[in-house]
Amino acid sequence: MKKETVIAIFFGVIFGGLVAVFLLAKNKELQLNKAKTIAPTGKAAKAAKNIVANLKSLEILEPKDGAVFNSKTVSIKGKADNGSLIVIQSATKELVMKNEKGEFTVSFPLALGENLIKITAYLKDSKVRPQERELRIFNLDDEL
Repeated sequence: MKKETVIAIFFGVIFGGLVAVFLLAKNKELQLNKAKTIAPTGKAAKAAKNIVANLKSLEILEPKDGAVFNSKTVSIKGKADNGSLIVIQSATKELVMKNEKGEFTVSFPLALGENLIKITAYLKDSKVRPQERELRIFNLDDEL
C-alpha cells in the first residue's frame, strides 16, 4: 500500500470518529430537551385533590364489627358516594346494589357462627380505587 493511501485511511477514520462523537452528543442533548415530566402539573394535582375531597368514604353505620346476634338476618346500614355500586359478599350470599341516595340499608342473611362480610363500594369515577370494609359478625343460637 502506498503511503498516501494509509494517510487517507487514517484521516478518514479520525474524521468519522469525530463525526460520530458529535452526532451522539447532539442526539443526547435533543433527547434531554424532549424529556417529559412524569410528575403532575400544579393544575392536575389540585384537580385530583378536589375530586378526592368531594367523595364520601364508605362508612358502615350498623352493625359494628364483632357484634353478636341471635337471628338469621342482620340489617346493614351505611353511607357511600351517590351513584356508587355496593357489593356485599359473605360465604352465604352475594348482593349487588346501586346506591342512589348516598345511604343504603339492606337485610343480609347470617350463617350460624362467625360471618365474615366484605362490603365494597365501586365509585362512578373508575380512576378512584374501590373502597372496602370487612365486618366480622357472630350469629349464636340462644341455646348455646
